Amino acid sequence: MVCDTWAATMCLAVPYRLTEISGPGRARAEGPDGVRDISTELIDAPTVGSYVIVAYGAALREVPPDEAAELLEILRAIQDPSPPSP
Repeated sequence: MVCDTWAATMCLAVPYRLTEISGPGRARAEGPDGVRDISTELIDAPTVGSYVIVAYGAALREVPPDEAAELLEILRAIQDPSPPSP
């Protein structure tokens, strides 16, 4: 779910992996909904390959890879609540 669409009824901050530093305070990042241009103004020293939590097009904070993976798994479970097959 993209947070910055006018039709959004709920917004979640989700993990993205930085793929390119595109300029001062800007980066390209890959996440659940594809690749996006985001603001990194709130991150001290963003680096390619690091994971960040993104909401409304801005990276809010960096997170360790294991935390990003856990959050992505939770988001997948929310999107597909069917129990796993035995």
